[in-house]
Amino acid sequence: MTVRATRRPPSLQQAARSLGVRQSDMDRAFGVVPIDPDRGLFAVKVRSASVAVQGEAGGNRFSNPRIAPFGRK
Repeated sequence: MTVRATRRPPSLQQAARSLGVRQSDMDRAFGVVPIDPDRGLFAVKVRSASVAVQGEAGGNRFSNPRIAPFGRK
């Protein structure tokens, strides 16, 4: 999921708070990864079961949604 922060990367606790999830639902090994630090964008991994399906503007809240094949088998 994408987290916005100012000045510096957020801690996992700060990221969890801003996303409305528990810190225990976050992937500590993944940590907080810079996407675009100049714009204050960082990525974290969160268990999908702990996150509301619908995100901002009706989109998916995940930065790395599951990719599956489509079309004929």
